[in-house]
Amino acid sequence: MKYVYSHLPEQDDIGFEGRAYRLTEGLLDFQGRQVLYLCAEASEITFCDRSYAAHLASINVKGYVRRWKYDTGEHGEPISELEGIADDEEKREIGRLLRASHNMPTVNFVC
Repeated sequence: MKYVYSHLPEQDDIGFEGRAYRLTEGLLDFQGRQVLYLCAEASEITFCDRSYAAHLASINVKGYVRRWKYDTGEHGEPISELEGIADDEEKREIGRLLRASHNMPTVNFVC
């Protein structure tokens, strides 16, 4: 399944004060294709129940790149065309590569 992806601002705080996070995009070369992923990191987070975390991080895999930043959206953000990753073996291998290269335990496949 292919879909249009609007790139989010990188290195800007996203969200409310006390619960904001930052994103960094990355591309992984995998079997002759590029995989777009986002590293999401937050520090000193307070939650609605008043609990606290010093650092949270995860990798969110968006999919295979079909067309990279080929257009702009209504707010000037770059637009890419992506394809979701359906194959479970590919997901396992991509997750293994990303965990090893970024030293983050959590890899999510979001589409």
